[in-house]
Amino acid sequence: MKRNFLLAAGLSVAMAVSAQAATTIRIGHATPESSPIHQALLYFQEQIAERSGGAIEVELYPGGQLGSVKEMTELVQSGNITMTTGASVHLSAAVDQLAILDQFLLFDNEEQARDLLDGEAGQAISAAMEERGLKNMGFMELGFRSFTNSRAPLDSYEAFEGLRMRSADNPIAIKAWRSVGAVPVPLAWGEIYSSLQQGLIDGQESALNSMVIERFFEVQDYVSLTGHIYWPELWMANLDWYQGLSDEERALIAEVARETVLKQRDLTAMANAATLDELKEAGLQVNELPVEDKQRLGDTMNTAIEADIRAKVGDDFYDTFMNAIGK
Repeated sequence: MKRNFLLAAGLSVAMAVSAQAATTIRIGHATPESSPIHQALLYFQEQIAERSGGAIEVELYPGGQLGSVKEMTELVQSGNITMTTGASVHLSAAVDQLAILDQFLLFDNEEQARDLLDGEAGQAISAAMEERGLKNMGFMELGFRSFTNSRAPLDSYEAFEGLRMRSADNPIAIKAWRSVGAVPVPLAWGEIYSSLQQGLIDGQESALNSMVIERFFEVQDYVSLTGHIYWPELWMANLDWYQGLSDEERALIAEVARETVLKQRDLTAMANAATLDELKEAGLQVNELPVEDKQRLGDTMNTAIEADIRAKVGDDFYDTFMNAIGK
């Protein structure tokens, strides 16, 4: 809380500078300026200013300037900043129901994931977020995650045995990876590169474009296309702030937010498509995890964590969400 107080205090100068705008939206996020998330938020910033005639101003604080995902989520909940983004796996401490997305092979492809999260399944998550003072502005996309490592190609179920891999500091994710013999090491996102470089871990799992953006390819030898989990990037606002807007402001912000989410997804798809060529050009060996091994991996991990997820999200929410996605 002390860090949050200092971060909030540090915003005072920026707040004074932007006081001429009738409404100022302050958005902090953890990704680099080159990321599809930041590039899409630049569109949001530009369009909001233009369509509001300057009455609404958007300030962007990328690259974790205002703290970690957890810290920025707390700043949004307290109203010290307006919005932030974060991968679902990092947010389940704030919204228990987001743990439902920690399951593996939950969606078959990006189109299915988008349709379901934009529909009934996503509405259930949005309602849970509102109970924690957060307004869901939309599901951005990190995409399906795969692996890099420096040990050997992950070309079978058995290849995960003993793999020292970076994990988010999420008990459910840690338990899932241990169930297939991997050795998850909880690390903050910013610690991954140096840990790979120093050999403290063998590998990491991330969206494909992150492997280039974060330059993991410089300290890794293999890329294994496991596609084991789909991670949306949740974009959230302070609920009280959102509800306090005028009808006109709310309509404009919601409209531009929808456009921004679609733009971010397109940018992510393009970045992921270009990434494989870049990784191959960098000299990394690329392989696919066979379908049967991928299915066995998902079945083992989901069996290991189902009781934990049910305990965290509640049986009613679990069944409602799983029925919505037809699983």
